[in-house]
Amino acid sequence: MYQILVAEDDRDTHQVICEFLKEAGYDVIGAFDGEEAIVRFYEGRVDLAVLDIMMPKKNGMEVLREIRALSDAPVMMLTALGDEYTQVKSFDLQADEYVTKPFSPVVLVKRISALLRRSHPMNGATVNFEDIVADFSAYAVTKNGERVPLTTKEIEILKVLIENQGRALSRMQILDAVWGFESDLSDRIVDTHIKNLRKKLGCASIHTVKGVGYRFEAPE
Repeated sequence: MYQILVAEDDRDTHQVICEFLKEAGYDVIGAFDGEEAIVRFYEGRVDLAVLDIMMPKKNGMEVLREIRALSDAPVMMLTALGDEYTQVKSFDLQADEYVTKPFSPVVLVKRISALLRRSHPMNGATVNFEDIVADFSAYAVTKNGERVPLTTKEIEILKVLIENQGRALSRMQILDAVWGFESDLSDRIVDTHIKNLRKKLGCASIHTVKGVGYRFEAPE
């Protein structure tokens, strides 16, 4: 499961962001000033950081600079400052996203999902597991050398799961990755596609994570 650092000194805003991220299936690490954000970042694995710019002790720009000295984890700047200078400076310091306040918590979570998806690409277009070969560049999957009739969405779900091998993904994360963060579909459609994937592939690599969603873990 992805771990998100949320560094925001406004308690109400901080709580809202954390609640929406947790609901979407993410683990959240909180910080209320820049110094705490740096400590929290290096205490454990952080897959993405959300940094308010105007924080006490160290501002978001200073935190971003320290993160970039040792890590290429994606960073989203969150601020009430919408001027061009601040945005350009953020990107010069290698921020990956810039979101201005006020913002929609729902859209914020969708942007985070999209940023994580872009930041964790799959190595190689062809993947082998069990007796299955998945060629994502050709949108083709074979089992024991025979073509498996998967739909486009089923192949895309399989790709997302494999890209995040070992991680538990929520239904909403899978929905965002395959249908896009503007989709208004129910996340339960993911269950239907997973059921079909399992039936067609006859493999044991797609695991249900109770209370969360699904995880891909191929047997050794």
